[in-house]
Amino acid sequence: MNTHLALVLAGHGSHISPQTAGLVWALVDQIRALNIVDEVTAAFWKEAPSFHQVFDTIAATDVTVVPLFTAQGYFTRSVIPAEMELTDSVTTRNGRTIHYARTLSEHPYLAKVVRQRVEDALRESGAKANDTAVVIIGHGTRRNPDSRAATEAQAALIRESGLAAEAVAVFLDDTPDIPAVYSMTSAPTLIAVPYFLALGSHTTLDVPEELGLEAGQNRGRVNGREVIYTLPVGVDDALLDVVLELARDAGAPLKTPQVGSSWDSFPTIGRDELAYSVGTGGMRFGQLWLTPTEVRTTADIDRDNLTTLDNPSTLRKWVRETHSFRPLPTSNDLPNGWRIDIDTPEKLAAVVETVYPGALADCAANCGGTLKVNSVENVAARQTGMFRALNQLSQAQQAFVVAGVCGNCVRTASWFHGETRPGALSCPEPCNIWMSKALEILK
Repeated sequence: MNTHLALVLAGHGSHISPQTAGLVWALVDQIRALNIVDEVTAAFWKEAPSFHQVFDTIAATDVTVVPLFTAQGYFTRSVIPAEMELTDSVTTRNGRTIHYARTLSEHPYLAKVVRQRVEDALRESGAKANDTAVVIIGHGTRRNPDSRAATEAQAALIRESGLAAEAVAVFLDDTPDIPAVYSMTSAPTLIAVPYFLALGSHTTLDVPEELGLEAGQNRGRVNGREVIYTLPVGVDDALLDVVLELARDAGAPLKTPQVGSSWDSFPTIGRDELAYSVGTGGMRFGQLWLTPTEVRTTADIDRDNLTTLDNPSTLRKWVRETHSFRPLPTSNDLPNGWRIDIDTPEKLAAVVETVYPGALADCAANCGGTLKVNSVENVAARQTGMFRALNQLSQAQQAFVVAGVCGNCVRTASWFHGETRPGALSCPEPCNIWMSKALEILK
């Protein structure tokens, strides 16, 4: 019997920038088009689908999780294992085998990219090695000292290479901090390499500000030094091959690539139920209007001259970024003005999954009476960091945040109201945005 295979790319996500998760989704789109596994999806700490809920969206019995983090630290060793209930590099439960891959920092790829960033900056600037200092900028965290090790290792490799007179590591959320680089080094030219994957809020806003550069500025004079700011290390065409290699090393039995499209290999839980519910007519799902031949928003039911979108990437960008970034995909401000032609039940489900990641599986579970609801207390109990404090929230405080966050969402907060009526887009547990807002009350 053939094993049903799935690949999950686990990233951080963001409440501020679409680019952080956007890099992960772009990789997902590329892998789906290869048809090398039956299901491919992403999971995030700050966006949907969450680390904890992603396995409920896939039917695969053999799953490989690849953590897209530059360091083996707090998120890869504490948060992801706790949220995904992983016990080791291989976890077996409920008839499913889950492989947990190494991080990108454990692959020679990142070292090659860091070196290339430095070499390119030297060549383009004309700076000499003896007049140059290199700073590798990592995120770091005081919650896990191991998070800094990968950044420090990259700085050591640059020192050993002789590419620059000086090479040091500094951190956004640890010591030494980023401004310290000006006292730690003395060379007239400073090449700053952000040891981050994506062009997200950290690399486009936070790090440049700490360096003394303006947002969007990749070169400037700061404290009498010429500062050259490079692209982050994940912005590279080779990243896809590295992800697949990490998956294979973890035990993923990837198939031979075939010609496909980015509409292939989507999560399958809830797909058949959706096709049955839509039938030959129409059906509302959140702010979507679904028919067997077309998807558009409910605001556009009677409108003509809509823009026809033809792939998940353009659809995702439209619904996430048209007016401003929507970190909560189920917020009740879904941008309209678009439509998608549907020719198969699989594509119908794929469109819903693209707009509302994870919601289709929860809807099917709710209709089937199997939705697993977790209270604030249950969610707080499995946390490894600051969100453990949420178990101190009173019922009145919870209700206040529910009104402010969930009141603007197309889902029903079943975890709070206890309402799981058939047909409702039920939310089984507090999302990261809810928890972040709730934590502000306790501070």
